[in-house]
Amino acid sequence: MSGFMMTSRPQVVARSGFMGARPRIVARPRVSANAVRRPTVMSGTEYPNNWLNKDPLVFVLGFLGWTVPSTIGVSAFGGDSLFGLFTKSIGENLSHFPIGPKLTDKFWLLFALYHVGLFTTLLLGQIGVNGRRQGYW
Repeated sequence: MSGFMMTSRPQVVARSGFMGARPRIVARPRVSANAVRRPTVMSGTEYPNNWLNKDPLVFVLGFLGWTVPSTIGVSAFGGDSLFGLFTKSIGENLSHFPIGPKLTDKFWLLFALYHVGLFTTLLLGQIGVNGRRQGYW
């Protein structure tokens, strides 16, 4: 067999226990205990540890920037606000505490609407503040 390279690892043959044969176990190659981990370096510089550039003010303003407008009543909710209906739904479900809300409960829709809007506002706020800080706009 001149065209094939032979390896020193034995082949694993998987056989089912139903047939009465046990599979052969192959030991993995051992890694030296003295192996050195090196940080990934791109273009001569290390990746910054503070890559997120998080700012607590963005979190606070993003939270208020979504929560305050969501307390305004709209006709889609019959004149009620998203935040008001959400907190009312939480209170109703807490009155049945050991039992959680059913999958058909309106709580889940209000939960999803509120949190998608909140996280979108936080994400866009973070992008806006860091874009301005880095001079993109």
